[in-house]
Amino acid sequence: MDLLLTEDWDLMADVNGNIAVCIEPYSIAQQAANEIKLFEGEGWYDQSQGTPHFAQILGVNSNLGLIRNLLLARVNKVDQVMHSDIDMYVDNHRVLHGNIFITSISGETINVVY
Repeated sequence: MDLLLTEDWDLMADVNGNIAVCIEPYSIAQQAANEIKLFEGEGWYDQSQGTPHFAQILGVNSNLGLIRNLLLARVNKVDQVMHSDIDMYVDNHRVLHGNIFITSISGETINVVY
């Protein structure tokens, strides 16, 4: 069970005023998005989490294949993820967009848009 976060990655309350929680499949999608957004080494309790944005993506001559492989490696380490694939593109403003398609261990397909 995970805490339910808003689009701004803030906590939200449930109908009783308690901190809201989420369950699968949403929790899997949220964990995958967290692995992509989190910078490697910045995890509070586990600094091995996150994507090596500074080391291998930002400010270096990286390519989409490398970025794709890095993101998929992070997503595939999320609990309950059996397999994932990614569809991504860079827009005219050099912003990376895409969809990650996750197959959970239970066989459910989950789509994460970034």
